[in-house]
Amino acid sequence: MKKILNYSIFAGLFLVPFIGFIVPNSMFFPFISGKGFVFRILVEIIFGLWIILAFTDSQYRPKLSWITKSVLLFTLAIFLADLLSANPYKSFWSNFERMEGFVLIIHLVMYYFVASSVLIKQNWNRLFNTTILASTLMSFYGLFQLFGWATINQGGVRVDATFGNSTYLAIYLVFHIFLCLFMLLKEAKSNWQKWVYGLIALLETVILYFTATRGAILGLIGGLFLVGILLAWKERENKTLRKISFGIIGAFIILIIGFISLRNTSVVQQSPVLSRFSNLGLSEFQGQGRYYVWPMAVKGITDRPLLGWGQESFNFVFNKYYDPGLYGQEEWFDRTHNIFLDWIIAGGIVGFLAYACMYISLFYYIWRRNSTLKFSEKSILTGMIGAYIFHNIFVFDNLISYILFFTFLAYIHSISIEARESNSKFYTKTFSTNISNYTIAPVILVLTIATIYLVNIPAIQANKTLIQAISIKDLGQAENHLALFKKTFAYNSFGNSEALEQLAQFTSNIYSSAAPEAVKQQYYDFSKLKIEEKVMQTPNDARYLVFAGAFFNRFGQYDEAVKYLERALVESPNKQSIYFELGSSYIGQGNIQKMFELFKKAYELKPESRESRIIYAIGAIYAKNSEALKEVATLIDQDTIVFDNRFLTTYARIGDYNSVINILNIRIQKDPSNKQNKLDLASTYVNIGQKQQAINIITQMIKDDPSFKVEGEEYIKQIQNS
Repeated sequence: MKKILNYSIFAGLFLVPFIGFIVPNSMFFPFISGKGFVFRILVEIIFGLWIILAFTDSQYRPKLSWITKSVLLFTLAIFLADLLSANPYKSFWSNFERMEGFVLIIHLVMYYFVASSVLIKQNWNRLFNTTILASTLMSFYGLFQLFGWATINQGGVRVDATFGNSTYLAIYLVFHIFLCLFMLLKEAKSNWQKWVYGLIALLETVILYFTATRGAILGLIGGLFLVGILLAWKERENKTLRKISFGIIGAFIILIIGFISLRNTSVVQQSPVLSRFSNLGLSEFQGQGRYYVWPMAVKGITDRPLLGWGQESFNFVFNKYYDPGLYGQEEWFDRTHNIFLDWIIAGGIVGFLAYACMYISLFYYIWRRNSTLKFSEKSILTGMIGAYIFHNIFVFDNLISYILFFTFLAYIHSISIEARESNSKFYTKTFSTNISNYTIAPVILVLTIATIYLVNIPAIQANKTLIQAISIKDLGQAENHLALFKKTFAYNSFGNSEALEQLAQFTSNIYSSAAPEAVKQQYYDFSKLKIEEKVMQTPNDARYLVFAGAFFNRFGQYDEAVKYLERALVESPNKQSIYFELGSSYIGQGNIQKMFELFKKAYELKPESRESRIIYAIGAIYAKNSEALKEVATLIDQDTIVFDNRFLTTYARIGDYNSVINILNIRIQKDPSNKQNKLDLASTYVNIGQKQQAINIITQMIKDDPSFKVEGEEYIKQIQNS
């Protein structure tokens, strides 16, 4: 039985490196959710088997080290933070888009204990070779994308393989480039092995370049530079390696100086990859979301310094401290795009220090005096973790990078703890074979099956049902799709938030379609019910208050919309889009003065924003405030006023047909071949009672384009009969 358990656990561990290839198109967020569910189920299985194995044989029980203690400390700190979270449910479960939360941490810890307790030196080498094999296959997929044989999933030219995100692929490659170098120095005995590891590292460096991910590429360069410095400084065993390290240092210095010298040349500027590096600097950073988001995060930390806001709760900080300068960029941030700020937000100072302890203990065991690692191996592992840290300053982690980090935590722990150190075991009691086989094993198997079902199955079913619900091809099937939406919510999974957003969008599409009125009403009623439930569950989340308000605005329920949007404004008082949405509600109510006040306030939050100026101008038109309109109109270019349909629509709504006619005449002047502008002008003349003028326009259109005669004469008949 012990052998079966052992081989089964090995099989599970050796499948983990291939999780990156999982992209089930039948699932919502296929690049994220598919990988997440497979990892969770796989870990739950091998963890259950390992528990049985550990009861059967004490040598497989976990052993204490500072790495293990730091992992447990981190888990405990984040558990407390999530328990006290602004949204405990989401902190624990996350959503389909991220598949993180405390559930992921628990599974990473389970994976850590299994890997660190079962794998020994030779098995670690096999696991590393397996993950290098997987990364090689992933790199070939990236090559296919470069050659146009496979689609780049996120669009553009930045390869993303099966990750759906070039940044995720980049850090995956960084880990494996260093791992190839590590195995080359540590295990490669013959020349062909050295060539294989070297060529794989080179291939993956090429693919990394074409991800155009600056943080990862600079992290790799910095990590290798650090390795070179360490080897040049203290490598004594391998003089050839020391000479190579001097070459690496010199090459990187020449590379950096050369790039700085050529950064403004056409060769660099026309390269989609190199141009991203040539623009690095303060001015470029000031145009990024991070420039505004990081200070927001710092303010949020001061609110809840000890245990933070809980995982998946940065949106509360983002809403509360929203910087108006961010307007026009991404509407809702759920991450700070800095892993260290993310963990301070999620776990406060306590959680961040616990997170930092994992790195400190990792470096301690790599560099401690009695480490079994050679100096060159220590240097490469240090460069790897250094590159990972640098990369994470500008992004956030994902499932695969978390797995790789915890893999190396487990590896360093495993090679640092002697198997015979019985005093380092958690529990040393031995159990009889009967108790292990007939009591412990059945209980663990039942608990494992129950965990697999409760943690995964309803959510997987909800995920797949949601995809079916939004995949409509025939309006005659609209009622069936509503049933699918109801079935999705009935699973009561952590994907309900995303299901709600899809339902609301679907309801809007159905309402603008030719579906039966009874079906439209059913969709509206169900959407309204679910939106109200969501707001009750998270009453302080501005995103869902805005979501509710926008939904009711869309269906003309302005009183309801105002109720939610005013609450949203309390939660996020500096967010211009809320002012604009609430202003639209007041337009619907006929309260033009209130609308104008809101539009003016939003404009004043960021007067240099083009969109703020446009909406403030539209508010001034509605309010017939000529002074305000004159002031802001000078800040808007004429083409925007002429071609932005919001101006045309606004003038038409307030009955200012002279302005409508002027705009349409300018459009026709600039684009004489555009029939729609001429038809709109004719329609405007009909609205003000000048039918003959409208007929003259249509008649001239027929003269200019004889093929328009039949259609034009029909328009003339309609005008005459109106």
